[in-house]
Amino acid sequence: MFRNYPLLSRFTLLVLLPLVAGATALLLHLQSSRAQDEGRLQVRGLDGETTLTRDRDGAVAIRAGSAHDVYFAMGYAHAQDRLWQMEVQRRTAQGRLSEVFGRKTVKQDVWLRTLGLYRAAEKSLPALGSEARASLEAYAAGVNAWLAQGQALPPEFLALDVQPARWEPTDSLALVKLFALQLAGNLDQELERYAAAQVLDAAQMKSLYAGYPAQAPVTVRAGEQAGRQLAGLSQLQQSLQEQLQIGGRAVGSNAWVVAGRLTADGKPLLANDPHMGLQLPSLWYAVSQHSPGLQVAGMSLPGMPVVVFGKNRDIAWGGTNMMADAQDLYFERIDPHDAARYQDGKEWRRFDTRTETVRVRAEFPHALREPVAPLRIQVRESVHGVLVGDVVGSFDQPLALRWTALEEGDTTYESFFNINRARDWNSFRAALRFHVAPALNLVYADQAGNIGYAGAGRVPVRAAGQGALPAPGWSGDYRWTGYIPPEAMPHALNPERGYLVSANNKVAGDDYPYFITGDWAPPARAARIEQMLAAEVAAGRKMTLATMEHMQGDLLNLEARQLLPLLTAYQGRNERQQRALALLARWDGVMGKDSQAAAIYWAWTSHLRSELFGPSLRGFWNHEVQQGLLGAAAANAGAATVAEALGAQKALWCRQPVAGNCDAALSKSLDSALDELQKLAGRDMDDWRWGSVHAIHFRHMPFSDVKLMDLVYGRQLASGGAPATVSVANASFQASKGYVQGFGAAFRQVMEPGAGPHLYLNSTGQSGHPLSRHYDDMIGATQYRSLAEAGAAKGSVLALTPNPVQGK
Repeated sequence: MFRNYPLLSRFTLLVLLPLVAGATALLLHLQSSRAQDEGRLQVRGLDGETTLTRDRDGAVAIRAGSAHDVYFAMGYAHAQDRLWQMEVQRRTAQGRLSEVFGRKTVKQDVWLRTLGLYRAAEKSLPALGSEARASLEAYAAGVNAWLAQGQALPPEFLALDVQPARWEPTDSLALVKLFALQLAGNLDQELERYAAAQVLDAAQMKSLYAGYPAQAPVTVRAGEQAGRQLAGLSQLQQSLQEQLQIGGRAVGSNAWVVAGRLTADGKPLLANDPHMGLQLPSLWYAVSQHSPGLQVAGMSLPGMPVVVFGKNRDIAWGGTNMMADAQDLYFERIDPHDAARYQDGKEWRRFDTRTETVRVRAEFPHALREPVAPLRIQVRESVHGVLVGDVVGSFDQPLALRWTALEEGDTTYESFFNINRARDWNSFRAALRFHVAPALNLVYADQAGNIGYAGAGRVPVRAAGQGALPAPGWSGDYRWTGYIPPEAMPHALNPERGYLVSANNKVAGDDYPYFITGDWAPPARAARIEQMLAAEVAAGRKMTLATMEHMQGDLLNLEARQLLPLLTAYQGRNERQQRALALLARWDGVMGKDSQAAAIYWAWTSHLRSELFGPSLRGFWNHEVQQGLLGAAAANAGAATVAEALGAQKALWCRQPVAGNCDAALSKSLDSALDELQKLAGRDMDDWRWGSVHAIHFRHMPFSDVKLMDLVYGRQLASGGAPATVSVANASFQASKGYVQGFGAAFRQVMEPGAGPHLYLNSTGQSGHPLSRHYDDMIGATQYRSLAEAGAAKGSVLALTPNPVQGK
């Protein structure tokens, strides 16, 4: 062969064989970097033998002789399955992404360094009790024990030439801060309202921001420079949402609890599905923890030792975002004779300053590029908080942010730690006294048959105003005077109707003495959950776990039901419009992925918002920097606001060609919607389906930004739903992809308290390794899995034993 085919032989020896050998070596390395789930290993730091049992879905049951060893094993298991995710989350909180990803994450790093999430986490550690600190130390020891064994790292570390640092207790607290940032949405709304107030008159502002409807469900019944800064901050927030899946309008949650007298087993049932960024791997990790005095199961966040939402032997709990207004912006007045001073009432104070250094990796190939000089940024702080306006390069009119998550003495982790050990309603409420941020609604059930709801977190009490718009910091009139006392937070126990619902809706009636927020979620989800529960009660049907599962997947859009009569009252000016209107007239309002009318409805109402509100929200040519905020104000108008604009308030918004006639806006927006759907799904309207133009994009950080790598790491799934459906889905339009869903149910749980059933679905899978069968095995799944109790789990067993030589 060598003599007859010399060129082919040389190619085989010099090119093909090395490529095959390299690919084989790489594949073997990648295989070896998967979690070891069977056998026995000696590790340093354990008190006694501890087992990690993984069931057929990869969920881990940890059994140990002490709580210390449970938390140690928790760190070990998270490191095995989610180390890359933990590294990205830690670097995000630290503002150190650019050390790995280069220039594309510099803005995010500067923003997060300015906020000072990690500095705030460092200040939180001393405020914790000894047991809570010990759990964090045990967890860190478990992560570091896995690192110390020298096993092959996940493929992302190899591809990006990154070595993980040792895990520290502060790293876990930083992820609590990042969790708070995920749910902190009122900054966006404050920016948006401020921009809208510059161009709308009083009547239009009242119409666009009308507040929470009077009859909707309540959980517990009874300047240019400023414009540049605000627009810049809005762009930063948007980059967090798009690139890092942090925050967003669809971030909410559903949770409800039903009393035992309404259920088939005579025991309470609790359902919960937090709505957050959908990514690979999932933000959540299923686990059960078992040791003397500790029996808890549910969903954890990689990087944290405890179960965040789940149940123990006595109680079950779930949570939603309270939507509390816990962020305020303040304009500061500079001393004209000394730019280092600002006015605070009658005093002039000096800004506190610090310098942050952001290191930036050279672009690929790194070895052939000149090193990038580190970026030095100055961060200023006033009594009102960090000066976020400096992030966008404006020093003329400083803008400060105060946020509860950045306050000293944050004991939120201790709250989660104590909830895991709560035994009844009183100890549960006592645990919530430690909670700071994010402010949460917690629903509750216990073995004794009680059900309840309680709000938790620090919600500011203001001297004046409600924090809806940036305030003048120099006046002192808008300062925080304290927080709502924990005992005064909204709560309810065993309501007469037999159930409690929380879906980011208003949590207390108008007689509640404290202001929580003006930014409650629209009531459609809460109303639909209450509607389904009431229907079961009225029919005399006893509810089961299957009832809860069915409700979590519900796709009926009550907002669409509200708008359809107004939309279909329009007659249509041509055959194409009339055909679309006929489909809508027959539609039941279900946002199923196979629905033709759902696609038409969503596209039409999206363009209709622009036609109705856009002309009034255009601003002026020399205020171009505000256009993004003004566009968001139009796009985010709720269905009730659209209905008012087409009805009682049409004289405010429908001005062309005849005041009070909305036909022009309806016609133009319908044409735009039909043109758009034709481009996305083809000319034949019979082929249009909501799922053909609306899909979940599960993003991986960072490989979803690399086309070939996205084929390996990313996933897509045709999807139904809308922000107003119980099965939540957002829809952000991208010309090349259609309507992209990036947020939704990050997990689902339905459970009885105590030893009863505990079912769940994760949004992707348990593992973060692309070669694991548990990387994506729950994407699109509808069959709930059982999170087994102690002794019931079957599967692969990894036994960790103390190292007899090294000890601790």
